Amino acid sequence: DEAGTPNDNAIEHAILRKKQSIKRIFGYPISVPFIIANEFCERFSYYGMRTILLIYLTKKIMLDDSTATMWYHEFVALCYATPLIGALIADVFIGKFKTIFILSMVYCAGNAVMAVTAVGKWSIFRSDRTEDPLTGEISYTPALWGPLLGLHLIALGTGGIKPCVSSFGGDQFMASETHRLQRYFSMFYFSINAGSTIATVLTPELRGTACMGEATCFPVAFGVPAVFMVVAVVAFLIASPWYIKVPPLGNPLVEVAKVGLSAAKRLLYGITVPSPEQIYGKVKFGETKQLCRVLAIFIPFPFFWALFEQQGSRWIVQAGRMNGKLGKFNIEPDQMQVFNPILILFLIPIFEAVVYPIMKYIGLPTTAIFRMVLGMVLVALSFVICGFVQLGMEQRVSSFNDEHGTNWTFTTFPITEQIHILCTLPQIFMITCGEILCSITGLEFAYAYAPPSMKSVCQSFFLLTNAFGNIVVIIVQSFQLKDLVAYFFWAGVQLLAAGLLVFISRKVQKPLEHYRNMNIASAAANATKVSLKELEDKDRKGSQPFED
Repeated sequence: DEAGTPNDNAIEHAILRKKQSIKRIFGYPISVPFIIANEFCERFSYYGMRTILLIYLTKKIMLDDSTATMWYHEFVALCYATPLIGALIADVFIGKFKTIFILSMVYCAGNAVMAVTAVGKWSIFRSDRTEDPLTGEISYTPALWGPLLGLHLIALGTGGIKPCVSSFGGDQFMASETHRLQRYFSMFYFSINAGSTIATVLTPELRGTACMGEATCFPVAFGVPAVFMVVAVVAFLIASPWYIKVPPLGNPLVEVAKVGLSAAKRLLYGITVPSPEQIYGKVKFGETKQLCRVLAIFIPFPFFWALFEQQGSRWIVQAGRMNGKLGKFNIEPDQMQVFNPILILFLIPIFEAVVYPIMKYIGLPTTAIFRMVLGMVLVALSFVICGFVQLGMEQRVSSFNDEHGTNWTFTTFPITEQIHILCTLPQIFMITCGEILCSITGLEFAYAYAPPSMKSVCQSFFLLTNAFGNIVVIIVQSFQLKDLVAYFFWAGVQLLAAGLLVFISRKVQKPLEHYRNMNIASAAANATKVSLKELEDKDRKGSQPFED
C-alpha cells in the first residue's frame, strides 16, 4: 500500500536516524573514504589483469588475434552480465554488505588461479615447452583451462559486486544531499581511474620482466593485482561499524513482472479487469513505471560500450602495428591504455570546475541526458579519428612499396617504418571526454532516478548494457570487416545511438524528473518527521520530574 507497512516505516526511520547521527569528514559520511579506497584497490586488480590479458592470450597462450579478441570480449561481457546476479542476491537475500564481502572472496580466488596457472614451469598447468635455438631461453605455454577458470571466477566476483559497491556508497547519503551525491560519484569514478592508471603502467612492466627462467613474468604480473584485491577486502571491512546497511527489500523484479503482467491484462481486456494500480497500490505501480523509463534511457548504451571496450582489443591490435620507439624507451601497445585513466584523472576536475560552469554560462544544458548524448557524439568522433589514423598507416605501406620497390603487406610491414604509436593520442583524448560525459553521468543517472527499492537493480541493468555491447562486438567481429571499414562503421553506429537517445528522452524525461522530485520531497518530509519526533521525545523526557 502507499504508506508502506509499519515494519517498513520503522526500518526507514531507523536508517534516517543513523544517517543523521553518523560521523562526517568534510561533510561526507565517515565510511565513504573506505568505500572509495576499496574501489581503488579493486579497480587496480581488475585493470591490472585486464591490461595484459590480450597480450597474455596471444603471446603466451599463443591464440590468434581473432580468437583472443573473442575470448577477451566474452570475458568483459560476462563481467557486465553478472551484476544482475549480484544485485538480486543483495536486494532479495543478504543485502549489499554481505554480497560485496562474499563475492569479493570469489574474486580473490579467481585472481589466485590466474597467477598460479600462469606458472607454465609447473607441468600441471603447462600445455607446451619450447626452447629458443639461438638464445637457449625456455618458454612454457600455460594450458588454456587455467586462465579460463580464473577469468570466469573474476567475472562472477567483479560483476557481482559492481552494482552493489557504488549504490552501497550512495546509501550512506541523505536523499536531499544531491550535490554531495554527485560529487561522490565523481570521486568514485576518480578512484576507478586512479587504480587503473597505476595498474596499467605497472603490470605491463612486470610481465616484461624475466623471471622463473622465462623472458616474461606473467605470474607476478597477475599476482600483484591479486594482492590488491585482498587489500580491497580489508579496506571494506574496516569501516563496517559506520556503514548504513539497508536490509534487503524483497525481489523487485518479481514485483515488476507482476505489475507488468497486470498492465498487459488491463490493456488486453480493458476496464473489465482491475488496473495494476488498484491491485498492487500506487507506490509499486509508480516504481514499475519509473524503472521502465530508466531502462528506456539505457537502450542506446550497448552501442556506446561496443565502441568504448574496443580500446582493449582492436585499438591494441592497431597500436601493435605502430612504431613505439621513443628515444631509449619502447612504448608497448598495451601501455597506451594508460592514457585513458590519466586523462580521466586530469579531466574530471576540469569538467566539474570549468566545463560544466561554462556550459551553464553560455546557455547549454547540463542535464544528464544532454551530457550523455554529447558523450556519445564524442566517442563516435574518436573512431572517425581512429579511421583516419588507420588510413594513414595503410598509405604509409603503399608509399614505402612504391618508393623502394618492395612488396610489403600491411601485417608484415616493419613497425619501425610505420607511423608513431603516439598518433593514437587524439582518439584516446576524444573517447575519454566522451566517457566522462556518458559513463559517469550514466552511473549517476542509474542511481539518482531509480526507484528507492531498485537502486542495485538499476545499477546492474546499466552495467548489463556493457555486456550487450561486448556481445555486439563479438557478432560484428564474426563478419571479419577490414579495419578501415570497421572504424567508420562503428562511428556511424554510435551517431545513430545518440540520435536514438534524443528520441527516447523526449518521450520519458518529464515523468522521470517528476518522479525523482516527488521522491526527494517525500524523503525530506520523512526526515523532518523523524527530527520532529526526536524533539518531542526529548521534550517529553525533559518535562518528567527528576528522581532522587
